Amino acid sequence: MNPLNRPNYLKSVSRHPLTFIIGAAAVACLGLLVASPARSDSYWWPHPKALAAFSLKIKVTEYERRAGGEVMKVETQAQRSDGATVVVDALYFPGAPRTIRMIRLPDGTRINLVDALSSKTTCRPKRREAAPVRETLLGPPKPPDCLGPLDKLLGRTTLFGQPVNIVKTWDRGSAGQRWVAPALGCLELQWQSASFQPDGPRKVRLEGKLVSFTLGEPDARLFDRGARYDEVKPSELLRRGMKAAGVNWGLRLAAEGVKKDQEYAAACETPATLLQ
Repeated sequence: MNPLNRPNYLKSVSRHPLTFIIGAAAVACLGLLVASPARSDSYWWPHPKALAAFSLKIKVTEYERRAGGEVMKVETQAQRSDGATVVVDALYFPGAPRTIRMIRLPDGTRINLVDALSSKTTCRPKRREAAPVRETLLGPPKPPDCLGPLDKLLGRTTLFGQPVNIVKTWDRGSAGQRWVAPALGCLELQWQSASFQPDGPRKVRLEGKLVSFTLGEPDARLFDRGARYDEVKPSELLRRGMKAAGVNWGLRLAAEGVKKDQEYAAACETPATLLQ
């Protein structure tokens, strides 16, 4: 599964909640790191002409196992006016959340950090000239109504002072919806993965609900690069994260680690500390 293909990933989460708990950390740690600087995937890092500094929080709730829902993670997104972005995932495992940060700099450098473990993996793209000069969390230029080819406009509302379009979208299920802000480059502020039941009602399986939104320069601490953190390979960052989460390091995870290390070596400059 392509970890950058978020809609498909969310569908698999709603069908396999346990897979989410075990696999979310691996996706969060490695999903953005291994992308080639020249790849065309642009869900997380598209290239609009206008930049807006902001910060927001989205709470992700899964409704398959409990009627009232179960919080799976709280996601913080922030963007500076220079184009630097950060995504912070607080993943809710039994006992305590595990927090992972993913920083993207305007020159294409990506840094994944597990603050609780003082560990990070940095990818400086080998093909620096192929990295976009400014990459952001906002969506690429779209029609004024933010509709894709199969989308349908359901209505309009306001979230935290931002005018948004409510859009029916098939990539989140037969009854899936997005709340997108046209003035912010169609930034997705809220979403639901849902389906229609045989008797007609709409069933929400997974939901991302906006709990805060602020325009302006975000907290500088979100972009701290962990100057004193251990610089490790993707496989080691994954291993440490899984150990902290109480997940056994089996053959499947080991194979995934080898694969990610190979992809990292192909796309990223290897820091001197990892060559020793």
